[in-house]
Amino acid sequence: MRGLRIVWMALLAVVLLVPAAPALAFDGGRPDGQVIFGDDFTLEAGERLDGDLVVSGGNVTLEPGSQVDGDVVVWGGDVEVGGIVEGDLAAFGGNVDLQETAVVDGDLVVIGGRVDRDEGAVVRGEQIVNPGRTIIKLRGWPVVIPFGPGPIPFGGLHFTGYSLLWEGLRTVLSVLLMAGLAGLVAVLWPRPAALVGRASLEAPLPSLGVGLLTILVGAVVVIGLVVTLCLAPAGLAAAVAVGVAAVFGWVALGILIGERVLAALTPRSVSPFWSAALGAGLLTLLSGLLHLIPCVGWTGGFLVTCAGLGAVVLTRFGTVDYPPAVPTPPVPAGEPE
Repeated sequence: MRGLRIVWMALLAVVLLVPAAPALAFDGGRPDGQVIFGDDFTLEAGERLDGDLVVSGGNVTLEPGSQVDGDVVVWGGDVEVGGIVEGDLAAFGGNVDLQETAVVDGDLVVIGGRVDRDEGAVVRGEQIVNPGRTIIKLRGWPVVIPFGPGPIPFGGLHFTGYSLLWEGLRTVLSVLLMAGLAGLVAVLWPRPAALVGRASLEAPLPSLGVGLLTILVGAVVVIGLVVTLCLAPAGLAAAVAVGVAAVFGWVALGILIGERVLAALTPRSVSPFWSAALGAGLLTLLSGLLHLIPCVGWTGGFLVTCAGLGAVVLTRFGTVDYPPAVPTPPVPAGEPE
């Protein structure tokens, strides 16, 4: 199906463009296709490209009278079409300009850009621009799917759109980023992270309340400073400080979760880096999955963020214990200890 072909072409482009030279032939099922990396591509009038065209980091111009006998996939560049595209046309992070002589026999998919279509331009397939979300029924339960229009068959169901690819990539990148960050924090600042993580788990309600209050007060302060213009740098600095504290709280909670999960699974000693990466990765992945559940959505991750941020504030960035340790009363003289 054409919709799936665009997704596979996009994934294939990601794999190929990592080691690619500025321009090289692409043997992807059609001969003489082109993969262009970091450069513009122009197909002049009267020229014909026999195969697929994949361009990353450059603009594409298909002049009137030109023809591409395949699909066109463009990452991070604008597309100007005056000729014929016999397959699908997909642009990610760029705009598409269809002139009056343009003909696209397949689907037109634009994510992160806009479409300017002159009168007379022909798109014989579907035109999908910045798809949103939809809700489907799965065994009678409503499930939020990050899809837009455009059918994609999966397990007997017809899902829609191409945002699934981006949602998956975003989740994977978030998991990897937070896992790596947690590993570094566990190695460089183990004690502050331990104090913050322990506070968020042992005092969840105070941490949640203080975190929510910090966000509300911080938002008011940041907006108030920014609107004064002259104090805008201070407002931006305050916003960065709150953001850093929130990330640190999330990472610290993930570090503690990783330690407890591994302690329950194996008696062997594991490097703090990997246990922290596991916990933060699991926490981020769970938050991403909760984001798809109706009536939960972003609230799950928001509550975790508030709890971590509150723990950071209560422990003063991991410098003091919370709840405070209760001192042991001294034993009176003459009494056995």
